[in-house]
Amino acid sequence: MAYSSTRPGRRFPFALGLAIFLVQTAIGAILFSIFQQYVPVKLGAGDAWGGYLLAAYGAARFVSETPAGAFTDRVERKLVILVGFALMVPAVAVMSVWQSNAMFLGCAAFLGFGTAFIWPATYAIAADLYAMDERGKVIGFLNLCQLLGFGVGGLAGALLIESAPTAIFGVAIAGIVLAFIVTLLRIPSYRTASLFAHVERGARRRLRDVLSRDMAYVCVIFFGSSITLSGVIPLIRPYGETEVGVSFARLTLALLPAVVVACALYVPAGHLADRAGRTLPLVIGQAMIAFGLVAASMTDSLALVATFAGFIFVGNVLTVPALNAAMMDLAPESHRGAVIGMTVALTGLGLAAGPALGGLVLTTSTPAIGFRLAAVCAICLAAATVARRSAFRPRAPMILNVTARGSAATP
Repeated sequence: MAYSSTRPGRRFPFALGLAIFLVQTAIGAILFSIFQQYVPVKLGAGDAWGGYLLAAYGAARFVSETPAGAFTDRVERKLVILVGFALMVPAVAVMSVWQSNAMFLGCAAFLGFGTAFIWPATYAIAADLYAMDERGKVIGFLNLCQLLGFGVGGLAGALLIESAPTAIFGVAIAGIVLAFIVTLLRIPSYRTASLFAHVERGARRRLRDVLSRDMAYVCVIFFGSSITLSGVIPLIRPYGETEVGVSFARLTLALLPAVVVACALYVPAGHLADRAGRTLPLVIGQAMIAFGLVAASMTDSLALVATFAGFIFVGNVLTVPALNAAMMDLAPESHRGAVIGMTVALTGLGLAAGPALGGLVLTTSTPAIGFRLAAVCAICLAAATVARRSAFRPRAPMILNVTARGSAATP
């Protein structure tokens, strides 16, 4: 079912981008500072617990995101995002007052469950409202907001971890609550009962009938990309302390310029995916990630580590809009939330498996070896993308008619 009419304008991506920035600030503070330093160091749990907490968070996302995505196909997507934000607040609040290893593990899983409602709805909105030749640009902007938020949250946590570590929980709760308010007040609803008329007529096919081999192949790339970079996260602090000889806070500040450069390139990377196709940015991006990982593992200079981290960040910036746009091109409108939820769930599975493997590397080898193993994974992903280019060729565009009041017109 295709729709064509006026463009939805800028208010959707800008309002949604602000909400993503705010909630990602909270997630950045939690995943990067609370999970990676507060629990291992302040609670004395040990380095491996940073990986365990990320694994619990990612596993919960993996289990929840496909059902959450299917839920967005049945109701207004804005409602699903609000549900996700509402579920995240109690998870952070409990962590702030009941601080034991077991409780953090359970709250990390519940936080992942809440997050699972956000991303399928977010990406489905972009696929609903923007045609094929604009999706990369929109996804680039949304992921720019995501990266900025993660960077701000991680930086805030790094600055507070020594002087006022418990304040990090307040930063996280404030970010989630503000994201809820922005979504409630500034993101308009656009899905109406007329959009689901074909469902009531019995014309809606089953999910398994719309799946394809290309979708499965793109899902494998999603999983591989997630496990490659998430597996590096537990290695960062130990590598900085043992190999480079700097504190976690100083290493975070040194990586900030690389994050800024990557942020500046997110929207251009989306343009590249729209103009040159999905394959080229994916291959170049994975090659840059592999180079950055290998080069960073071979130096003890903070300046060089920060420089090579720039290759990793920029490589990831190139891959994310192209990979998400590729799945949007493949996903049919009737099951868009479920299909996108499936791919995001595999990202969550990678986020669970990657840190667990990273923690295993820390117990059996060195962080440098972990960087090199991740580089091998990135090279394999680039080769796999080239081997099946057909999975990343854009399909016919689809756009909904959005009126000035923000409702979708009937076809």
